[in-house]
Parts: sequence; structure tokens; C-alpha cells
Amino acid sequence: MDSKSKQFLEDLLTAASPSGYESPAQRVWVDYVSQFADEVTTDAYGNAIAVLNPGAKTRVLLDGHIDEIGMIVKHISKEGYVYVQRNGGVDVCQVPAKRVNIHTKNGIVRGVCGATAVHLQEKDAKDKAPKWHDVYVDLGVKDDEEAKALVAVGDFITFSDGFEMLNENIAVSRALDDRIGCWLAAEALRKIKESGQTLNCSLHVCSTIQEETGCNGAQMTVAQVKPHCAIAVEVTHATDVPGINPNQHGLVKLGEGPTVSIGREHHPVVVRRLRDLAEANDIAHQIETFSLSGGTNAIKMWTANGGTPCALISLPTRYMHSTVEMMDMRDITKSIDWLAAFALDIKDGERFKVEV
Repeated sequence: MDSKSKQFLEDLLTAASPSGYESPAQRVWVDYVSQFADEVTTDAYGNAIAVLNPGAKTRVLLDGHIDEIGMIVKHISKEGYVYVQRNGGVDVCQVPAKRVNIHTKNGIVRGVCGATAVHLQEKDAKDKAPKWHDVYVDLGVKDDEEAKALVAVGDFITFSDGFEMLNENIAVSRALDDRIGCWLAAEALRKIKESGQTLNCSLHVCSTIQEETGCNGAQMTVAQVKPHCAIAVEVTHATDVPGINPNQHGLVKLGEGPTVSIGREHHPVVVRRLRDLAEANDIAHQIETFSLSGGTNAIKMWTANGGTPCALISLPTRYMHSTVEMMDMRDITKSIDWLAAFALDIKDGERFKVEV
């Protein structure tokens, strides 16, 4: 990975982008892809679309979502404590004792999520998960007057953990889900542009909003682009850690390549093409079945516009929906090659259809 690509990844991961407040990270993404795309647009809600080779007969969409999980200020108590509402799939058990950034009209206000010392906890409370209405942020103020001078109901909250390389291959950060998908889609576009190879399709690379609160942005972009094929670029659970049963969840390993999913929304012809291209280009990859416990933007795109052939390429990620999401950079490089190979393999006017 060259230094510009790595810096783009770090800038993207450290920018704040909770669902409904994606503009800071989206600006980073738009500025980067504008160097390589033929055109870049944003819509009313802040989705961004970069296009290479517009006007071709076949439109291919690569989608990553720019938003991250977080919280929102819900109530400020008389004592000045800030009570919160989750914004996306936050695990309440992981919130106490976290440092957070509250994004206000005047800038960032720092706080910590309260955590009762173990010495003071009641015995029957030690093993119980907290309730969301008990979670609060401590700003270090004396009352609500001081707190309200700093923050307001409706302000977005993000966790402050940043990007770090544990060694030359292993990256840890909050928001790898799914800032990495937006980064990969952008890097695939850049790779194609700089290769000088002929692109026969119109490539629409999308950075979409509010996936964590209902896959909302993808519903907008798929309606705008009306692609003939769409690939969601996401994260998936690396199940090679203690406490996860592969008999129940399948086996996906960190460092053994990105995955492609099979079944339900994943179009068999598109999936077959991806698998064939991976084998032809010696791209290590893993296979997994469609998820029974969650969904990606593909779940909203495949039935759009009368049926959109979709596939899902995912990056193995440990500790998803935490502030220490972990990924192997070698999986990332393989994913860029895979996405670029797919786009370059599309023929002018090609359509994907299951033969019956």
C-alpha cells in the first residue's frame, strides 16, 4: 500500500461519521475520489457517488457505507449528567468507561461514560448488563446549567478510539465497519483509472449513509444509479477467536482473504463470476453462507428496481461493533484486486440473469 492510500485510510477512520452525521468523513472520501473519477456527486441526504466511464451500457455499483455506530444526547439531568440513546447497533456492555466525543455546534466536547467502581457495585449487579437508560456521559461539570452551555439534546456522540497498526499487517480501529468498504471501493476505482486498462462498464462507486440504522442510504443510491449489477463491500465476522463456535457461525479466518457470500440476495451468476476471477487471478478468498443474524446494504438493493443482481464481498473482522475492530491488511489488498478485476471483466452491454 502506498503512502497516499494509507493516509487516506487513516484520515477516513479518524473522521467522525455517526449515522445521520456523516459529512466529516464523507468530505474526506469525496476529496480523495475526485482525483480519479470522471464525475462525483452528492445527494440530498449526503450519499456520495463517484463515476468512471459514465454513459456505458452496463452500470456496475460498488457500495460501502460511511457511517459508524455511536450515540445521541437524549437528556441532561439536573446534576449535569448526559443521558444517551444508541445510534446503531452499539453493545451497551461495552459503553461504560469509554471516552467519547460529543459533536456540538461549537465543536467537540469531551466526556467519559460513567462506570461504577467494582468496589461499590452491589453483588447481584456485577454480572448484569446495564440498561440504556442508565448509561450516562460525565462532562466533569457541576450541574445542568454548565452542561447545557456545552452540549444539547440531539448532539451526536462518537467513541474517541483511533487507528493503530499492531504490527506490519494487523490494523485496529473503530469504524472499520464499514469505512473500510468505502476505502476499498475508492481504491478499486483508483487502481482501474491508473492502470490505463479499458473499462467497458460505467463504474459507480458509492459511499452511502445510515446503513447502521436501516440500510437507508443504499436504498437511495440504487434508485438513482439503477445498476445492472451491485456489489456491497462490507465487513464480516472473523470467527477464529475464542468463544465463537464455527459449527454455528461458520469458519472465517483473519489473513486468509476476503469472503464472498452465497444464497438469498447474492446472485448466483455474479457470485460465480467473482469466484472464477479470484481463481484466475490467484486471489485468496473464503466462502460463507448468507447471514442469519444481520444484513448489509445488499439486502436492500437486490429487490430494488424490479431486481438488481447483487453480491457481497466482505473483509474478515474481529470484534465487530466495538472500538477495537481488527483487520489484516493483506486481506484488504486482495479485495482491491478482486473488485478491480470484476469491473474490468464486464463486457459492454452485459447483463446478469439466472437461466431457467
